Amino acid sequence: MFLKIPDTMTLSQLSNRVSHDNVGPILAANGLSWGPNVGHALTAACNAAVSSATSLVSWEQQYTMLNQITQDSDIFEYACLMSDSAWQTYASIGTFPGMLAIPSTVTISSGSDTLGNGNPVANTVYNSVMSKLLVEPHAIDISAFNEYSSAGAAQALTFGDPGSEIFNSFHIPWGDVTLWSSIDNEHVDFPVYPETIDDGVHAEYTTMPDMIYQYEPWQLYKSSGPRTPKYSFHFHRDMWTGDHRDGKANELIRFCQAQCYPDYRGSAVVAPTVALYVAGDKLINGIVTDVSVSWTGPIGLDGWYLECTLEVSITEVSTEPLNYQVMKNKPLIG
Repeated sequence: MFLKIPDTMTLSQLSNRVSHDNVGPILAANGLSWGPNVGHALTAACNAAVSSATSLVSWEQQYTMLNQITQDSDIFEYACLMSDSAWQTYASIGTFPGMLAIPSTVTISSGSDTLGNGNPVANTVYNSVMSKLLVEPHAIDISAFNEYSSAGAAQALTFGDPGSEIFNSFHIPWGDVTLWSSIDNEHVDFPVYPETIDDGVHAEYTTMPDMIYQYEPWQLYKSSGPRTPKYSFHFHRDMWTGDHRDGKANELIRFCQAQCYPDYRGSAVVAPTVALYVAGDKLINGIVTDVSVSWTGPIGLDGWYLECTLEVSITEVSTEPLNYQVMKNKPLIG
């Protein structure tokens, strides 16, 4: 399989697309070192392969390489339609220009940004291409693909792109729901809005000591709050990349659970504070006091449940003094 990437793709975007654990093997398979600009590095490697080539790829080499990719009709077709420089790139570094070769030990979700459909090349197409390559002028006959094209001309998509085929069936509000943590100034995005929010405020009063001739005790104001809302998120593990084995749901859950623990830095114990943002507005600032996870079926390819309900309880630590006028004038979100 091959993954099409733009030359602007960063290491972080690649990690989001293929999962963090797969980044290392993919970079190694393509002869790329770990760096922030994966797209630029791949483009440089492809250009170097062409500039260092001393001759065009011979028809014998093309014949051998085409026989090695007959298990995927779209890859076979793409190779047959390549330019001479693309063949030089493929012969030198084992991938196509603008694409990362995915090693057989790595599994990623397929989509419009991948080549490798798992459909073997039709016998009629294979025989037409290979038989004409063997005879003069030893050129690939592209007329075999006139009736049907399996490669297509899909443009590379980055993770979370609303135009991606993976997300056409439902709206993913990427960037709209974000939990920020003060520890290392990190944040994580939720693939859904809170399905339910249990919120409220309360006031605490105390009574004066017993006083004679009073029908009711005097109520003395003591304090208000803090708010302790609970946010419930209901999501599916396929919502990130279309492949529930990408580990993204686990990253979200573990990030939330980590907010219940401090970070030990030498003799200092640093407790995290969080801020939950919805549609760009801060919903609450405070500390996470409870995280609960409820799993339901069906069972995925990795043997674990696919559907999850994540509940996060946050006790408010207000960043501004709260009083009657402030609370009265607060917006709907916040």
